[in-house]
Amino acid sequence: MPKIAPFPHRYEVRLADGRLMAPPRAPIAAGAPPQFGGSDQVWSPEELLVGAVLECLWTTFEAYARREALEVRGWSGTGAGVLDRGPGGPTFTSIMLSVELAVAAHDEERARRIMATAEDCIVSRALRAPVTVQVTVRAE
Repeated sequence: MPKIAPFPHRYEVRLADGRLMAPPRAPIAAGAPPQFGGSDQVWSPEELLVGAVLECLWTTFEAYARREALEVRGWSGTGAGVLDRGPGGPTFTSIMLSVELAVAAHDEERARRIMATAEDCIVSRALRAPVTVQVTVRAE
């Protein structure tokens, strides 16, 4: 199992010419969403935020599952965020994640327990908006 680097961790991202960059990764085309007069051809900050919460849940769950030797036969998820008017301007009022897991029948409860622990991931803890996770576990 890969080791976790000592804290603190630092992350840097650069934005230039409408592209988010964090070499050596591929750049991501980014901009305003259509709701704010932008394009649906690029990733918006709002989509990136919802995606970050979903990916954080996934990577946290994967790390805990690996630590507990849980064989995950499938994982898929979707995220939906609601942006609404708030006292200081537009704000996320909720983020809902729906996850489907496939595990061996005898691991169903263990998978649910690990997912419940993973729900409190790093990115979710950084947000003011409540994050709700709905999990479906398929026993195979």
